[in-house]
Amino acid sequence: MENFRDRYNIDRLKSLYNEYSFKPIPTRVTFIDDNSSFESDPNFRPQTLKISYQFRDTYQVKTSCYNKIYCWDQSSGTYKNKGLPEEQSDVSLQATSLDGKRTVYLKSKSDSKSSKSEQFIVIYDKTGVCTTIDVKSLNDELQIIENLHMSSFVLNEDGNYLLCLAEIQDKSNKDESPSVSKEYNINSHEYKQSWGEKFSTIYHTSIALIDLQKSKCILLDKVGVSLCQPFFFKSGDSSILSIGCIGFKEVPYKLGLIYCTNRVSYLFGAKVVRDPFGSTNVEPEIYYGDSADLSIRSPRVYYSNGYDNKIVFLESNAGGAHDKAARLQYFDVETRKIRTIIDDKIKREVIKKEDGTVSYSDIGPIFSSGLPKNCFTKDGKYILFDSETPFYRKSFAVKMEDHSVQMLDFADSTQIIDVNHDWVCAIGSSINQLPLVYLGKFSESNTKMQIVDDRQVRILETISFGMFMLPSKHYENKYITAIWTSPKEMVNKSGPIVIIPHGGPHSHYACTYLQSVALYNELGLKTCLVNYVGSTGIDQEYVEALLGNVGTSDVQDLLDVIQYMITNHHADKDRIILNGGSHGGFLVTNISGQHPEMNFLACIARNPVIDISIMVGITDIPDWNVVEALGVKEFRSLSEIYPRNVDEMSQMYSKSPLAHIAKVKVPTLLLLGKEDLRVPFPPGLLYHRILKARGIETRCLVYDDVHDLYKINVDFDCFINVAKFIEKFIYYNSQ
Repeated sequence: MENFRDRYNIDRLKSLYNEYSFKPIPTRVTFIDDNSSFESDPNFRPQTLKISYQFRDTYQVKTSCYNKIYCWDQSSGTYKNKGLPEEQSDVSLQATSLDGKRTVYLKSKSDSKSSKSEQFIVIYDKTGVCTTIDVKSLNDELQIIENLHMSSFVLNEDGNYLLCLAEIQDKSNKDESPSVSKEYNINSHEYKQSWGEKFSTIYHTSIALIDLQKSKCILLDKVGVSLCQPFFFKSGDSSILSIGCIGFKEVPYKLGLIYCTNRVSYLFGAKVVRDPFGSTNVEPEIYYGDSADLSIRSPRVYYSNGYDNKIVFLESNAGGAHDKAARLQYFDVETRKIRTIIDDKIKREVIKKEDGTVSYSDIGPIFSSGLPKNCFTKDGKYILFDSETPFYRKSFAVKMEDHSVQMLDFADSTQIIDVNHDWVCAIGSSINQLPLVYLGKFSESNTKMQIVDDRQVRILETISFGMFMLPSKHYENKYITAIWTSPKEMVNKSGPIVIIPHGGPHSHYACTYLQSVALYNELGLKTCLVNYVGSTGIDQEYVEALLGNVGTSDVQDLLDVIQYMITNHHADKDRIILNGGSHGGFLVTNISGQHPEMNFLACIARNPVIDISIMVGITDIPDWNVVEALGVKEFRSLSEIYPRNVDEMSQMYSKSPLAHIAKVKVPTLLLLGKEDLRVPFPPGLLYHRILKARGIETRCLVYDDVHDLYKINVDFDCFINVAKFIEKFIYYNSQ
């Protein structure tokens, strides 16, 4: 066997990380053919596709993007790449009109003199560049939001009007010095609350409506509400633009938005005169959501030779678990009536097989952050969407008429990118397959999908994997799901294993490509990805079962999976490594204290929740602490989300890893982000200091990064340090 010192050599680790970071991931597919080709021939197959890829360039330390053209080859019955990749630089956002005749890009560059970002809207049509608009020429205080988790960039059907998410920056230059000759800014130090993790510079958002022909702009704005996710819908008057959007309450104060599908929000709408644009802001009105505490997201409008006035969107009850099952709703703007297409109360069935094993049924409620940008079939009879399932992320179609659901099963885990004239473009991947682009024409009976790009270079031949279900000891008729991986040569041999519970806790590991797992495989390590009870992908009852039980049932689930892996999948009981981030970090540090008898080899925790009772006062989502530790399932007003007495604070502490630190003996590596607003790093430092004081081997690395520690240079350093930390203990335990 290869010597451990060679396997974990720094140069080899650097080479491995670079190799996998440069593997391109498809992110966007554009249909190049004119709409007229589809309209004139119902059997027309897309002839040309532009696929956008991105990779993490470790030398330039940035995410780079490029496009490749694939053309249909009739003789071989496949799509073939034409020409060389074309780099796409400086493009922050882009959109193509529904008629396919115009594409608009947002490009940014830094002003070398002022170090400020300059933004330009660049418009292309079939003939080339139409025009470039300096965003400051529209409004000197306008800043288009480029954050990929919150931005929007939407063209109307003919590409003449653009909707985007924007902020108005206060550029008033008031003095803060005691000088009596200048106007003093008395409010310069007043606390200003952002939208939290990853949105730390976003305070209040408006919708910018831009007339691209006349280079004019007006804002849709509402005091006390941040507007986002804009869209066009049908207008009965050709001189009027009908615009909808989602709005999040800002008062009395904000709660973090990212990774949270439980925030109170509303569906808004507004009518705007096309010509001439007014000079004042337009205030939208609430169309839906003000009669209950709801969380609404991902509005989509059916389009066929014009917009419809019926909107579909995902809806959840506000409050409670931060990710949960969603309802698929169908809203009529004219009548203001709502109809549920798929309910969030669907319970996934447990199927007992003849061989004594069990499985979950294919169909359940929707677990998804959003709908595809085009989710309707051409006739409007079906809506296509993605959803987490017990082991996968799958694509589905629901029939509007009878609400029947069918699965589009063409890869282990899938994501629909676009739907154009019933041609479905999607991305599929697996544990041992990098993402591939698939294309197929939707069929009510059997949608057949074909791989577009090169499959041969996307398969990871050295990885074996499988899945299993275990009954939970805490809950009747509920099962833990897990995915194991192993280097092929180690499948039937005893070997070291990395146990990885996900964060959230209401999140989910799917059988999809994960770079971290591929890298562990290269290091000769088995892994096990654990979906404990409380994970998404099953049903709402399964999610809510964990509320109030963190630190107990999830820890037991994790322990049961570890023991199962030792018994059934050749995990070496003396070389078990724990690795988790956020709530996953909460679990690995918790189990290391609660079960010291397991003699874990090492524990790696990334921005872990160490003490829920401390975190409640410093996180951007204080409601999380009450929900998870105290079992609050319903929506609570902001004045009631904090612990109300010593007993509740004690419960929070008792469920936390810090309560068990006196029993910890496993060497522990902590990876912390100084800019983390979700799980701020001071409790992690406290945990590190206490371990050091007790003489337990520990390291703590602190980075200038946020909760996910995903900056390229940070992720690189984390990988190197984690690998060397693991090597130290595997090496000495293998002598």
